[in-house]
Amino acid sequence: MYPSLPSVLLLASILSTSVSALAIDKRHHAWPEAIRSYYVAAAEQLSHIRSTTPTSTLTSLTPSSCNLASPTMPSISGLPPVSPGLSLYHVAIGRGTQNYTCDIAHPSSAPVAVGANAGLYNTTCVSCVSPTTLQKIPAAALLLPAPKENQVLFPAQAVESGHHYFTDLTTPTFNLHTQITNYGIQFAKVLTKVPVPDSMQQLGPDQSKAVPWLKLSSANAPDGLATDDSPVKEIYRINTAGGSAPTTCDSMPASFEVQYAAEYWFWG
Repeated sequence: MYPSLPSVLLLASILSTSVSALAIDKRHHAWPEAIRSYYVAAAEQLSHIRSTTPTSTLTSLTPSSCNLASPTMPSISGLPPVSPGLSLYHVAIGRGTQNYTCDIAHPSSAPVAVGANAGLYNTTCVSCVSPTTLQKIPAAALLLPAPKENQVLFPAQAVESGHHYFTDLTTPTFNLHTQITNYGIQFAKVLTKVPVPDSMQQLGPDQSKAVPWLKLSSANAPDGLATDDSPVKEIYRINTAGGSAPTTCDSMPASFEVQYAAEYWFWG
């Protein structure tokens, strides 16, 4: 079976810059490893598509909906699998901050997590054609400035599909509503948390360790907030990069942010 047509178009668009970046990389060795690794994975995937797809098919590609039946989310030791009967709804890269407070009167105390604030960027089609390329995006994106409002996420050139924040201290919220698309608003709660596997540990540019991987489920809207008709029932945060606080509050301010990125898989 040939790869998803819109996914081929997406990779080709990404590699319109990636190919030139790889050529630059041959002459300059200062590229961060995470960004090099992303471009190499994308280039290898496009090369595979070109070698296995008839020219007549490649030349007749037109955009259409991504085939959400094709992606396979990695199985994660310690995280329960997706519940039976659910289908993939959306895949996004989150790029933003994990937020913490410190009791500065007690520098040996541990920072307290008080939520997160991140843009969500649509990588559903990338997940359809190349999970390996998708896996490289968080670490690469964390080495680049976070996009401003309505900007794409580099290096994947992923468009914004929403925002992740906390409605209160216990309610992570995924607002997948922009001026262009509306995938609904989902309130959630953490079901399971597992440490990042040693082989998948991706440090932030500040050497912060990756935040844990999560399985979340849908939750009722906090009091006073309208519910939404989002079909999402379960959310996974995997392939995280950066975001963890230091072990103590020594030399830390009363409140601070740590840059992070992650894959989010939405099932409904």
